[in-house]
Amino acid sequence: MELNDALRIPLAPADVWEALQDLALLRASLDNCESFTRLAHGEYALVMTVPLGPLRAHYEARAHVAGQDSGPADAQRRTINFKARAGGIGALRGQIEIRVRGEESAHGVGKERSTRIDYAIWATSSGPLAELPTRQLENALRQLADDFFAEFDAVVRAKHGQGPNRARGSAVRRQHVFLRPITLGGIARRARMDHGSTLTTRAASASHGLSHGVSHRESGPHAVPNWAWAAMIFLVALLLYLARWISEH
Repeated sequence: MELNDALRIPLAPADVWEALQDLALLRASLDNCESFTRLAHGEYALVMTVPLGPLRAHYEARAHVAGQDSGPADAQRRTINFKARAGGIGALRGQIEIRVRGEESAHGVGKERSTRIDYAIWATSSGPLAELPTRQLENALRQLADDFFAEFDAVVRAKHGQGPNRARGSAVRRQHVFLRPITLGGIARRARMDHGSTLTTRAASASHGLSHGVSHRESGPHAVPNWAWAAMIFLVALLLYLARWISEH
């Protein structure tokens, strides 16, 4: 299988080439990437999940920089050999070639500096993957490559202030953790719980302390009078009513 495509990023070639060697940016551009580690001698280890069609599986991959050519200041080329294996699915091995070169495009009254990335992917499959139609695998690989480079474009532009600082296709979300307020009804329900229920260590300790206190209150000489308990319950109810009234007005 062979795939070829190109994209343009409105940044200087040096910035794009630097980003292609930044593990944090590369990992941010790979969807469902669990780990991306640089090893010795130009090798890299990746663990990721691919959710695409026939490639859908959990992969462990190794990549090795096989060659790198430096032409003019704005032209670079890198060749990477890779092998990815997934249990029960098979393996993919092949080569990726990436070429980076600068371009100048007319924009208004001046010229805008940009970078063109050309990439080619050669791959062969083994195991159950090899039994699938070639076209089906090519489409899945092309979508995976398109998703990576489209996200890489967005990530690099966001780093240099030329795009929104969020993942492509995702809305800005904020998650909150709310604590459930303790009400008198909740206290009453918990008081009626079956004593045979399973409790956590903290809950069991609290329950034991509460029952221990009640037994002393009922039998000890220093028990709290009933009117004091009634006053405390009335005070809690009054505070809850005031808090609700303030929030509504």
